[in-house]
Amino acid sequence: MKYAGINLLRELSLAFGPSGCEDAVRNIITEQIKGECDNITVDKAGNLIAVVRGRGSDYNKQNPRRVMLSAHMDEVGFMVTAITEEGYLKFATVGGIDPRVLCGRHVLVGDDTRRYHGVIASKAIHLQSCEERGKTMPVDKLYIDIGARDADEAKKYVSVGDYVVFDSDFVVYGKDGSRVKSKALDDRAGCAILIEVMRDLYRNPCDMPFDVYFAFTTCEEVGISGAGVAAFGIKPDTAMILEATAVNDLPGVGRFSVSKQGDGGTLTMADVGTLYDMGFVNYAMQTAEAKGLKCQIKRTITGSTDAGPIQRSLTGVRVLGLSVPTRYIHSASCVALYSDYEQTRDLISAMLRDWKLD
Repeated sequence: MKYAGINLLRELSLAFGPSGCEDAVRNIITEQIKGECDNITVDKAGNLIAVVRGRGSDYNKQNPRRVMLSAHMDEVGFMVTAITEEGYLKFATVGGIDPRVLCGRHVLVGDDTRRYHGVIASKAIHLQSCEERGKTMPVDKLYIDIGARDADEAKKYVSVGDYVVFDSDFVVYGKDGSRVKSKALDDRAGCAILIEVMRDLYRNPCDMPFDVYFAFTTCEEVGISGAGVAAFGIKPDTAMILEATAVNDLPGVGRFSVSKQGDGGTLTMADVGTLYDMGFVNYAMQTAEAKGLKCQIKRTITGSTDAGPIQRSLTGVRVLGLSVPTRYIHSASCVALYSDYEQTRDLISAMLRDWKLD
Protein backbone atom coordinates (compact mmCIF):
# COMPACT_ATOMS: atom_id res chain seq x y z
CA MET A 1 0.00 0.00 0.00
CA LYS A 2 1.35 3.42 -0.98
CA TYR A 3 0.49 5.15 2.31
CA ALA A 4 2.09 3.23 5.16
CA GLY A 5 0.05 4.76 7.99
CA ILE A 6 -3.38 4.47 6.41
CA ASN A 7 -4.36 1.25 8.22
CA LEU A 8 -3.68 2.94 11.56
CA LEU A 9 -5.83 5.90 10.54
CA ARG A 10 -8.60 3.53 9.41
CA GLU A 11 -8.66 1.57 12.68
CA LEU A 12 -8.75 4.70 14.81
CA SER A 13 -11.37 6.51 12.74
CA LEU A 14 -13.81 3.61 12.72
CA ALA A 15 -13.58 3.09 16.50
CA PHE A 16 -16.63 3.90 18.66
CA GLY A 17 -15.63 6.90 20.77
CA PRO A 18 -17.96 9.84 21.42
CA SER A 19 -17.13 12.27 24.24
CA GLY A 20 -17.27 10.44 27.56
CA CYS A 21 -17.04 6.99 25.96
CA GLU A 22 -13.46 6.86 24.66
CA ASP A 23 -12.60 3.40 26.05
CA ALA A 24 -12.48 1.59 22.70
CA VAL A 25 -10.22 4.24 21.19
CA ARG A 26 -7.95 4.23 24.24
CA ASN A 27 -7.66 0.42 24.04
CA ILE A 28 -6.62 0.58 20.38
CA ILE A 29 -4.00 3.24 21.10
CA THR A 30 -2.66 1.28 24.07
CA GLU A 31 -2.12 -1.77 21.86
CA GLN A 32 -0.48 0.36 19.18
CA ILE A 33 2.06 2.00 21.52
CA LYS A 34 3.07 -0.93 23.75
CA GLY A 35 6.85 -1.17 23.55
CA GLU A 36 7.04 2.14 21.71
CA CYS A 37 7.58 4.45 24.71
CA ASP A 38 9.13 4.52 28.17
CA ASN A 39 5.91 4.67 30.21
CA ILE A 40 2.13 4.57 29.80
CA THR A 41 -0.47 5.83 32.32
CA VAL A 42 -4.18 6.66 32.38
CA ASP A 43 -5.28 9.53 34.61
CA LYS A 44 -8.59 10.07 36.42
CA ALA A 45 -10.07 11.95 33.44
CA GLY A 46 -9.40 8.98 31.16
CA ASN A 47 -6.48 10.58 29.33
CA LEU A 48 -3.88 8.13 28.03
CA ILE A 49 -0.39 9.56 28.55
CA ALA A 50 2.80 8.04 27.15
CA VAL A 51 6.35 9.32 27.68
CA VAL A 52 9.50 9.16 25.58
CA ARG A 53 12.41 10.20 27.78
CA GLY A 54 15.11 12.59 26.64
CA ARG A 55 18.80 11.88 26.44
CA GLY A 56 22.07 13.57 25.52
CA SER A 57 24.51 15.89 27.26
CA ASP A 58 21.95 18.70 27.72
CA TYR A 59 19.32 16.43 29.28
CA ASN A 60 18.66 17.21 32.96
CA LYS A 61 17.58 13.86 34.38
CA GLN A 62 16.66 15.31 37.79
CA ASN A 63 14.47 18.11 36.43
CA PRO A 64 13.90 17.60 32.70
CA ARG A 65 12.09 20.04 30.48
CA ARG A 66 8.77 18.69 29.25
CA VAL A 67 7.10 18.98 25.86
CA MET A 68 3.46 17.90 25.61
CA LEU A 69 1.84 16.68 22.39
CA SER A 70 -1.94 16.49 22.63
CA ALA A 71 -4.69 15.02 20.44
CA HIS A 72 -8.23 14.23 21.57
CA MET A 73 -9.69 10.73 21.27
CA ASP A 74 -13.37 11.69 21.32
CA GLU A 75 -15.63 12.33 18.35
CA VAL A 76 -18.96 14.12 17.98
CA GLY A 77 -22.00 11.92 18.44
CA PHE A 78 -25.35 11.62 20.17
CA MET A 79 -26.98 10.34 23.35
CA VAL A 80 -30.33 8.57 23.71
CA THR A 81 -32.72 10.72 25.77
CA ALA A 82 -36.00 8.79 25.50
CA ILE A 83 -37.64 5.72 23.99
CA THR A 84 -41.06 6.24 22.42
CA GLU A 85 -44.01 3.87 22.71
CA GLU A 86 -43.41 2.88 19.09
CA GLY A 87 -39.80 1.85 19.81
CA TYR A 88 -38.05 4.88 18.31
CA LEU A 89 -35.18 6.61 20.13
CA LYS A 90 -35.11 10.32 20.87
CA PHE A 91 -31.63 11.78 21.11
CA ALA A 92 -29.49 14.84 21.75
CA THR A 93 -26.21 15.82 20.09
CA VAL A 94 -22.89 15.36 21.88
CA GLY A 95 -20.68 18.04 20.40
CA GLY A 96 -21.36 20.42 17.53
CA ILE A 97 -23.25 18.74 14.68
CA ASP A 98 -25.17 20.43 11.86
CA PRO A 99 -28.72 18.98 11.81
CA ARG A 100 -28.66 19.14 8.01
CA VAL A 101 -26.26 16.17 7.84
CA LEU A 102 -28.40 13.85 9.98
CA CYS A 103 -31.58 12.62 8.27
CA GLY A 104 -31.19 9.14 6.76
CA ARG A 105 -27.76 8.51 8.31
CA HIS A 106 -26.81 5.05 9.48
CA VAL A 107 -25.67 5.04 13.13
CA LEU A 108 -24.45 2.70 15.85
CA VAL A 109 -26.14 2.79 19.27
CA GLY A 110 -24.61 1.46 22.49
CA ASP A 111 -21.25 1.82 24.19
CA ASP A 112 -17.70 0.51 23.86
CA THR A 113 -18.78 -3.14 24.28
CA ARG A 114 -22.23 -3.47 22.61
CA ARG A 115 -23.61 -1.77 19.52
CA TYR A 116 -26.81 -1.90 17.52
CA HIS A 117 -27.52 -0.57 14.04
CA GLY A 118 -29.96 2.27 13.55
CA VAL A 119 -31.09 4.90 11.05
CA ILE A 120 -31.84 8.55 11.82
CA ALA A 121 -35.39 9.12 10.59
CA SER A 122 -37.89 11.94 10.16
CA LYS A 123 -41.25 12.52 8.54
CA ALA A 124 -41.11 11.62 4.83
CA ILE A 125 -40.92 14.64 2.51
CA HIS A 126 -44.30 13.93 0.85
CA LEU A 127 -45.92 14.10 4.32
CA GLN A 128 -44.32 17.43 5.24
CA SER A 129 -46.05 20.76 4.99
CA CYS A 130 -44.66 23.44 2.65
CA GLU A 131 -43.26 25.24 5.69
CA GLU A 132 -41.50 22.09 6.92
CA ARG A 133 -39.99 21.41 3.51
CA GLY A 134 -38.32 24.81 3.52
CA LYS A 135 -36.58 24.27 6.85
CA THR A 136 -33.92 21.98 8.25
CA MET A 137 -35.54 19.36 10.46
CA PRO A 138 -34.40 20.12 14.04
CA VAL A 139 -32.91 17.40 16.22
CA ASP A 140 -35.97 17.28 18.46
CA LYS A 141 -38.06 16.25 15.44
CA LEU A 142 -35.72 13.38 14.49
CA TYR A 143 -35.71 9.79 15.72
CA ILE A 144 -33.44 6.76 15.58
CA ASP A 145 -35.03 3.60 14.21
CA ILE A 146 -33.30 0.42 15.50
CA GLY A 147 -35.92 -1.90 14.05
CA ALA A 148 -37.82 -2.45 17.30
CA ARG A 149 -41.57 -3.18 17.21
CA ASP A 150 -42.30 -1.15 20.35
CA ALA A 151 -40.75 0.34 23.49
CA ASP A 152 -40.54 -2.99 25.29
CA GLU A 153 -38.49 -4.53 22.50
CA ALA A 154 -36.26 -1.46 22.15
CA LYS A 155 -35.51 -1.51 25.89
CA LYS A 156 -34.14 -5.05 25.59
CA TYR A 157 -31.24 -3.61 23.59
CA VAL A 158 -30.78 0.06 24.43
CA SER A 159 -31.29 2.41 27.37
CA VAL A 160 -31.60 6.11 27.95
CA GLY A 161 -28.05 7.42 28.24
CA ASP A 162 -26.61 5.12 25.58
CA TYR A 163 -24.25 6.72 23.11
CA VAL A 164 -24.65 6.95 19.34
CA VAL A 165 -22.07 7.56 16.60
CA PHE A 166 -22.17 7.76 12.83
CA ASP A 167 -21.61 4.42 11.12
CA SER A 168 -19.45 5.39 8.16
CA ASP A 169 -17.15 3.41 5.89
CA PHE A 170 -13.48 4.33 5.61
CA VAL A 171 -12.99 5.02 1.90
CA VAL A 172 -9.75 5.71 0.02
CA TYR A 173 -10.43 7.57 -3.21
CA GLY A 174 -9.20 10.26 -5.60
CA LYS A 175 -6.14 10.20 -7.84
CA ASP A 176 -3.71 7.49 -6.64
CA GLY A 177 -5.91 6.97 -3.56
CA SER A 178 -4.80 10.32 -2.20
CA ARG A 179 -7.90 11.13 -0.14
CA VAL A 180 -9.58 9.38 2.76
CA LYS A 181 -13.22 9.64 3.80
CA SER A 182 -14.45 8.60 7.24
CA LYS A 183 -16.16 9.74 10.38
CA ALA A 184 -14.07 11.02 13.29
CA LEU A 185 -11.01 12.26 11.39
CA ASP A 186 -11.38 15.03 13.98
CA ASP A 187 -9.33 14.06 15.84
CA ARG A 188 -8.28 10.51 15.11
CA ALA A 189 -5.94 11.97 12.50
CA GLY A 190 -4.17 13.80 15.34
CA CYS A 191 -4.07 10.61 17.42
CA ALA A 192 -2.55 8.66 14.52
CA ILE A 193 0.09 11.35 14.02
CA LEU A 194 1.04 11.20 17.71
CA ILE A 195 1.46 7.41 17.48
CA GLU A 196 3.66 7.66 14.38
CA VAL A 197 5.80 10.44 15.87
CA MET A 198 6.19 8.45 19.10
CA ARG A 199 7.36 5.37 17.23
CA ASP A 200 9.87 7.40 15.25
CA LEU A 201 11.35 9.04 18.35
CA TYR A 202 11.52 5.79 20.31
CA ARG A 203 12.90 3.58 17.53
CA ASN A 204 15.33 6.20 16.20
CA PRO A 205 16.53 8.08 19.30
CA CYS A 206 18.31 11.42 19.10
CA ASP A 207 20.00 13.74 21.62
CA MET A 208 16.67 15.15 22.74
CA PRO A 209 17.19 17.42 25.79
CA PHE A 210 13.64 17.02 27.12
CA ASP A 211 10.93 14.47 27.80
CA VAL A 212 8.04 14.22 25.35
CA TYR A 213 4.59 13.47 26.76
CA PHE A 214 2.04 12.15 24.28
CA ALA A 215 -1.43 12.91 25.64
CA PHE A 216 -4.44 11.22 24.04
CA THR A 217 -7.22 13.17 25.69
CA THR A 218 -10.94 13.03 26.43
CA CYS A 219 -14.05 15.18 26.06
CA GLU A 220 -12.71 17.94 23.81
CA GLU A 221 -15.84 18.05 21.67
CA VAL A 222 -18.08 18.99 24.62
CA GLY A 223 -15.70 21.56 26.11
CA ILE A 224 -14.81 19.63 29.24
CA SER A 225 -11.21 19.21 28.03
CA GLY A 226 -9.44 16.25 29.53
CA ALA A 227 -6.34 17.92 28.07
CA GLY A 228 -6.52 20.57 30.78
CA VAL A 229 -6.41 17.83 33.40
CA ALA A 230 -3.53 16.15 31.57
CA ALA A 231 -1.56 19.41 31.50
CA PHE A 232 -1.86 19.81 35.28
CA GLY A 233 -0.40 16.33 35.68
CA ILE A 234 2.34 16.67 33.08
CA LYS A 235 3.37 20.26 33.92
CA PRO A 236 4.70 20.95 30.40
CA ASP A 237 6.93 23.86 29.43
CA THR A 238 5.57 23.82 25.88
CA ALA A 239 2.73 22.01 24.15
CA MET A 240 1.73 21.19 20.59
CA ILE A 241 -1.95 20.49 19.98
CA LEU A 242 -2.67 18.26 16.96
CA GLU A 243 -6.12 18.71 15.44
CA ALA A 244 -8.23 18.55 12.30
CA THR A 245 -9.50 21.88 11.02
CA ALA A 246 -12.12 23.00 8.53
CA VAL A 247 -11.23 23.75 4.92
CA ASN A 248 -14.30 25.47 3.41
CA ASP A 249 -12.99 25.36 -0.16
CA LEU A 250 -16.33 24.84 -1.89
CA PRO A 251 -16.98 26.98 -4.99
CA GLY A 252 -18.03 30.52 -4.19
CA VAL A 253 -16.75 30.75 -0.61
CA GLY A 254 -13.92 33.11 -1.61
CA ARG A 255 -12.46 34.95 1.36
CA PHE A 256 -14.22 32.61 3.80
CA SER A 257 -11.85 29.76 2.95
CA VAL A 258 -10.11 28.50 6.11
CA SER A 259 -7.25 26.42 4.75
CA LYS A 260 -6.27 24.62 1.55
CA GLN A 261 -5.87 20.89 1.09
CA GLY A 262 -2.49 20.08 -0.43
CA ASP A 263 -0.67 22.91 1.37
CA GLY A 264 0.29 20.83 4.42
CA GLY A 265 -0.53 21.28 8.10
CA THR A 266 -2.41 24.39 9.22
CA LEU A 267 -0.93 26.62 11.92
CA THR A 268 -3.40 28.66 13.97
CA MET A 269 -2.46 32.19 15.02
CA ALA A 270 -5.59 32.77 17.10
CA ASP A 271 -8.99 31.24 17.80
CA VAL A 272 -11.84 32.15 20.14
CA GLY A 273 -10.06 30.54 23.10
CA THR A 274 -6.34 31.08 22.47
CA LEU A 275 -3.69 33.45 21.20
CA TYR A 276 -0.86 31.17 20.12
CA ASP A 277 2.80 31.74 20.90
CA MET A 278 4.40 33.65 18.01
CA GLY A 279 7.89 32.33 18.72
CA PHE A 280 6.49 28.80 18.50
CA VAL A 281 4.67 29.59 15.24
CA ASN A 282 7.82 31.10 13.74
CA TYR A 283 9.85 28.04 14.76
CA ALA A 284 7.33 25.79 13.03
CA MET A 285 7.46 27.87 9.83
CA GLN A 286 11.27 27.98 9.86
CA THR A 287 11.50 24.23 10.39
CA ALA A 288 9.07 23.56 7.54
CA GLU A 289 11.10 25.77 5.20
CA ALA A 290 14.41 24.18 6.24
CA LYS A 291 13.07 20.64 5.75
CA GLY A 292 11.15 21.33 2.54
CA LEU A 293 7.80 20.62 4.18
CA LYS A 294 4.51 22.32 3.42
CA CYS A 295 2.80 24.38 6.08
CA GLN A 296 0.12 27.10 6.00
CA ILE A 297 -1.57 29.66 8.24
CA LYS A 298 -5.26 29.30 9.13
CA ARG A 299 -7.17 32.20 7.57
CA THR A 300 -10.02 32.59 10.06
CA ILE A 301 -10.39 33.12 13.80
CA THR A 302 -13.05 30.55 14.62
CA GLY A 303 -13.67 27.67 16.99
CA SER A 304 -11.48 26.58 19.87
CA THR A 305 -9.35 23.61 20.85
CA ASP A 306 -7.65 22.06 23.86
CA ALA A 307 -4.89 24.65 23.43
CA GLY A 308 -6.81 27.10 25.64
CA PRO A 309 -7.05 24.95 28.79
CA ILE A 310 -3.46 23.78 28.31
CA GLN A 311 -2.15 27.33 27.82
CA ARG A 312 -3.85 28.51 31.01
CA SER A 313 -2.82 25.58 33.20
CA LEU A 314 -0.46 26.07 36.15
CA THR A 315 1.74 29.12 35.56
CA GLY A 316 1.11 29.11 31.79
CA VAL A 317 2.30 27.01 28.84
CA ARG A 318 3.60 28.07 25.42
CA VAL A 319 1.27 26.44 22.87
CA LEU A 320 1.24 25.69 19.17
CA GLY A 321 -1.82 24.55 17.21
CA LEU A 322 -1.21 22.44 14.10
CA SER A 323 -4.07 20.81 12.21
CA VAL A 324 -4.77 18.56 9.24
CA PRO A 325 -7.12 20.45 6.87
CA THR A 326 -10.32 18.38 6.65
CA ARG A 327 -13.42 18.86 4.52
CA TYR A 328 -16.96 18.32 5.92
CA ILE A 329 -15.74 18.21 9.50
CA HIS A 330 -18.12 16.97 12.26
CA SER A 331 -20.05 14.84 9.78
CA ALA A 332 -20.18 11.18 8.78
CA SER A 333 -18.00 11.92 5.76
CA CYS A 334 -14.93 13.91 6.77
CA VAL A 335 -12.36 14.07 3.94
CA ALA A 336 -8.61 14.56 4.29
CA LEU A 337 -5.75 14.55 1.81
CA TYR A 338 -3.22 11.98 2.97
CA SER A 339 -0.24 14.10 1.94
CA ASP A 340 -1.39 16.80 4.41
CA TYR A 341 -1.43 14.15 7.13
CA GLU A 342 2.13 13.11 6.21
CA GLN A 343 3.40 16.71 6.03
CA THR A 344 1.93 17.46 9.47
CA ARG A 345 3.45 14.31 10.97
CA ASP A 346 6.88 14.98 9.47
CA LEU A 347 6.89 18.60 10.64
CA ILE A 348 6.19 17.57 14.24
CA SER A 349 9.01 15.00 14.11
CA ALA A 350 11.43 17.53 12.64
CA MET A 351 10.58 20.16 15.25
CA LEU A 352 11.24 17.70 18.08
CA ARG A 353 14.52 16.46 16.61
CA ASP A 354 15.90 19.93 15.83
CA TRP A 355 14.50 21.74 18.86
CA LYS A 356 15.44 25.43 18.85
CA LEU A 357 12.83 26.84 21.22
CA ASP A 358 13.75 27.97 24.74
